[in-house]
Amino acid sequence: MEVAVIGGAGTIGSTAAYTLAIDRPDVDLTLVDVDVDAATGHATDARHARTLGQLPQFGGDGTTAPVEGAPSRGGSLETADVAVIAASVPRPEGSAQRGGRAHFLERNRELASTIAGALTERDPLPVVVVSNPVDHITHHLWRETGWDRRRFVGYSLSETARTADRIATLRDVPRGSVYCPTVGEHGEHVVPLFSRLTIDGERVTLTEAERREVREYVRDVPYDVIDLRGAGESSRWVTGRGVARLAGAVLDGGFDGEPVSLSVPLDGEYGFEDVCLSVPVRLGRDGVERILEWDLADDERERLDAAYDSITSAR
Repeated sequence: MEVAVIGGAGTIGSTAAYTLAIDRPDVDLTLVDVDVDAATGHATDARHARTLGQLPQFGGDGTTAPVEGAPSRGGSLETADVAVIAASVPRPEGSAQRGGRAHFLERNRELASTIAGALTERDPLPVVVVSNPVDHITHHLWRETGWDRRRFVGYSLSETARTADRIATLRDVPRGSVYCPTVGEHGEHVVPLFSRLTIDGERVTLTEAERREVREYVRDVPYDVIDLRGAGESSRWVTGRGVARLAGAVLDGGFDGEPVSLSVPLDGEYGFEDVCLSVPVRLGRDGVERILEWDLADDERERLDAAYDSITSAR
């Protein structure tokens, strides 16, 4: 099994590759980047980390699949089973403030067109998109390649983690006990589905004040992280972890347990067409196995409609 990370020398790409190297020592990794030296440096370091964890003195079983760097051209995608698209232009001015993902759109869309050309040189494979703005870039890659829409998923698991984190803080419960999926836009119009909130498997109702606080937190905290770090870095750790889990799940034929919310091309689901929005899905080895159409509360439906309007108006 092999995963190719396009943009593997960048902050998100290298973090996702490192996390996958540790989580899945059986998976071949190729870090693809125009800066092949940086990609090779990250790959070498990640390979050493993978090796360390698998040494006999640390209880490892010796499994250490290759981790390599590769140029952005030259057949580096030919043998991959999953492609992770993390390539991005440098952070533009204004992108470190709330709503800043939209500042990447024009230049990252141009970059995505180049990547689509490389993808279509081979047979279709599952594609995990991380490049911002995720909903737009996922849609663009799908359209540019002409592949089946089931092949494309845009990463949006960080919102689910942030939602659970804030609810756990408000209710003083373990973070891992909270289940509250999110739908909508990877951005300002993220929609936590409080109607499906459970804690330790039991349905819980938040007050309107609590709901408002959760929504504000989920929208604001990525930019708080950037500001606190002071280096223009995004939320690399949660994204790297989520992308690694997502790529591994596709290789394994899907997640066990509850559905996950990801940005996928819609064709009539929830009444939307020709747009990518985060909705609940089941994954398989080819990508999206099934899109689930849940009944939503009235306010959740209104917020999902607003997410659609936000994305389509920015094209």
